[in-house]
Amino acid sequence: MYKELQEYLKRPALYERTAEKFWTDPHIAKQMLEAHLDTNIDAASYKPESIDRLAEWIMSLPLPENARLLDIGCGPGLYTKRFAERDLRVTGLDFSENSINYARDHDSISEYILGDYLQLEFDGVFDIVTLIMCDYGALIPDERRNLLRRVYNALKPGGLFFFDVLTPLRGKGKTDRNRWEDNPNGGFMSPNPHICLYADNYYGEIAEGERIVVIEEQSVRCFNLWDCYFIKQTLMDEAMPTGFSQVDIYTGVAGSLYTDETHRMCVVLKKS
Repeated sequence: MYKELQEYLKRPALYERTAEKFWTDPHIAKQMLEAHLDTNIDAASYKPESIDRLAEWIMSLPLPENARLLDIGCGPGLYTKRFAERDLRVTGLDFSENSINYARDHDSISEYILGDYLQLEFDGVFDIVTLIMCDYGALIPDERRNLLRRVYNALKPGGLFFFDVLTPLRGKGKTDRNRWEDNPNGGFMSPNPHICLYADNYYGEIAEGERIVVIEEQSVRCFNLWDCYFIKQTLMDEAMPTGFSQVDIYTGVAGSLYTDETHRMCVVLKKS
């Protein structure tokens, strides 16, 4: 067991994926829904006041009347509901059945689809696509290229793709560390008694990775989670080959003027 755990705690190669699926694990998905709905933390979703500001700002973008909006990774519909209440025609898509069921129960205006946005199949349907809470940076490069192509195809000419990302300032001064947590009564990662080993790793100005090892009586599971960092030039280098003609960068979640001293950027791409 000792040698096995040593292997799990080795520093992963940059962008290394694990076979275990974090976001669709049935127990973790339930815990994620609770995190989305916790109004006291900016975790799975922004706090309500930040969501309101974000919705108002997105509504101020140059959109046609009764614009069609697709929110990918919509979770329990906290953003989509606000967009629908502002007279947008809204579709939400997420691969968490728990979140989609909650969204449908609490928002009768929007349409909700259970599915993976990396398999998005629309052709020139939407005026704007949104991906909120830094999900873009949770994807590794080949996944991002795939997503950009699919979003580009889903947009009408002149359509917008809005998302937010982390910048290299997020990891400035941080160093790798290991930590552990005992959960004798179960916890976020499992309903059963378990120990979690966490390895936080930093890859310069490129990304940070978290490896989570879940040790139960009869099993060991391992998850690699990524948060990639971006500057304006790297975003342009990714977006332009897809066909997006314009990249606008803002600070925070309410359209403030861009500054290099921010940990989080909002991005608006325009389809040519």
